[in-house]
Amino acid sequence: MNKENFLTDNPDILFHLEKRTDVTTLFEWTLPEDKEILSANTPDEYRKIWLDMLEGYGEFCGSVVASSVEQVEKEDLILKDGEVQIGPTMKGIVDGLLEMGIPALSIASKYDGLGAPFFVEMVTCEIGNRACPSMVLNAGWWGPIAHIIEQFGSEELKSEYIPRIASGEFSGNMALTEAGAGSDLAAIRTYGEEQADGSWILNGSKQFISNGNSQVSLVLAMNKKGATSLSDLSLYLCPSEVDGKKNIHVTKIEEKVGLHGSATCELLYKDAKAYLLGESGKGFKYMLRLMNDARIAVGFQGLGLMEATLRLAKDYASQRKTWDKPIAQHELIAEKLLDLEVETRGFRSLCYQAAQTKALIYAGEKFLQANPDLSKEKREEINAKLKKYNSRVRRWTPLIKYIAGEQSFRHARTALQIHGGYGFTKEYRAEWWVRESLIYSLYEGTSQIQALMCMKDTLKEIVAKPKDFFESAFGLKVKALSHSDPIRKKLYKMKEEFHKSVMGILFRLVKSNVKNSLADVSGTDLIKMVKRLRRDLIKFDELRPALLHAERICEMKSLIAVAEAAVWDIEDDPERSWIAERLVNTGLPRISYLHSEIDMDDPIIEGILDRYAQASKES
Repeated sequence: MNKENFLTDNPDILFHLEKRTDVTTLFEWTLPEDKEILSANTPDEYRKIWLDMLEGYGEFCGSVVASSVEQVEKEDLILKDGEVQIGPTMKGIVDGLLEMGIPALSIASKYDGLGAPFFVEMVTCEIGNRACPSMVLNAGWWGPIAHIIEQFGSEELKSEYIPRIASGEFSGNMALTEAGAGSDLAAIRTYGEEQADGSWILNGSKQFISNGNSQVSLVLAMNKKGATSLSDLSLYLCPSEVDGKKNIHVTKIEEKVGLHGSATCELLYKDAKAYLLGESGKGFKYMLRLMNDARIAVGFQGLGLMEATLRLAKDYASQRKTWDKPIAQHELIAEKLLDLEVETRGFRSLCYQAAQTKALIYAGEKFLQANPDLSKEKREEINAKLKKYNSRVRRWTPLIKYIAGEQSFRHARTALQIHGGYGFTKEYRAEWWVRESLIYSLYEGTSQIQALMCMKDTLKEIVAKPKDFFESAFGLKVKALSHSDPIRKKLYKMKEEFHKSVMGILFRLVKSNVKNSLADVSGTDLIKMVKRLRRDLIKFDELRPALLHAERICEMKSLIAVAEAAVWDIEDDPERSWIAERLVNTGLPRISYLHSEIDMDDPIIEGILDRYAQASKES
């Protein structure tokens, strides 16, 4: 077994944890009981505790887990008498995590946890996924499930379930997806019925449930039979067993192209006893909190895979020689390796900024709740920060999920390509990483769902503050022409191209939906146009210009967000400027190309969509 450590062998992770994480504010907002259980008296001590813990986890992943993946791949999951049996190798890995106390990592100390901040939990996702993605799906649910129960469960549910999750006795899953419903949550047919004792019974089924063999299922279901509205969705805690009897039935283990060491299950709820979490009818809102955190976690999973495929490609390319030199030194391969590294490190910058910001949000919310006697000024100061942090995370979350879904597959495929014919064999495991990468564009909302969210938020922000949008567009044009720093100059140019693209979509929305001629709105009266858009957008029947280009807008915003995060890093380490420079050098022409596609108004796709619309009217 190789003695490797997936934390300490990665200086880029250490840079973010040591230089780019605001531990001072985080420590200030951490509850006294969480500090006490760690014996942390200063921000530096607090940081070191988590670094030490992550170092131990990194060694376990690098030395134990990574050397076990080939065996994990060979061992089948077995469904017997409604019970899922994972392979012995994966079971040994999970047992090792239990011995390390990983289930308790991010759970609050009052429920026997360690109270780790959100970013620590996310680092374990990256490190773990670099070793074995299946392990992360077996072991990544303790904290997230406990957090939802803590926030929305009754005191009785909290005391009964969270300590058992912290000990590793229980794990959990998020049961949302149904056959035929997918992302259309109003089409969910699983429903609950309240009982005289205040409990509920659930009837229905769920599909594609990761970790479906766990002891606790958080189920999104209608609060009455036949309901069809999002406002009828509720969130329920459903235990797998009640009084020693099966309460949830695993009816199928999905045969998947990858992730062979994790159970993706079909679940049947037949008069299954359950307990309402929070208020009836607010399940959609509650589940969004878990889903948005999960989407950031998918970003870190994709990041771990990108790190693994980068190292695999570099190692092979440095050893494989053609024409008397390693292929890593041939121009075409050298550029591919450069972009694999730059894109990985740029994406890491964005992910770690999002994770530490989310950690501050959670710590700040708990701090305000635990300190009702804070002065008005202090409370307003913290609330102002939290508002800013929430805005950032809201903007970044779909982008992070989108990048993970699209870029991790491309990186895995590039690594396979660099291996040539060997990549198509199982000798170097390049093909395995390609199969493992396919999931990230699918679960927790497909890439296209993220693009639609991104477009919705973009339009919502513009119509809410049209003046800010146009003033920003003008300011970017000036900065793109006059800024002395060539890296920032190109970054501003990327943003300017993005604004132009959005402007084109706005014009088309108005043209498609407002009877007045577009000529009625002069070029100097753009704010009037957007005010009209704000008034009429919810009434628009024709949203095609926005929907058609949603993914292009999402990709643009993703390229800008990654480049911007890399530029911020230069403030703490000027030697990282080459990363930001390469990102803007490749990002600017890509954004210009996407802009030209949006401006094209391709008649072929327009004609196809017109025919679909006409056929729909006739039917």
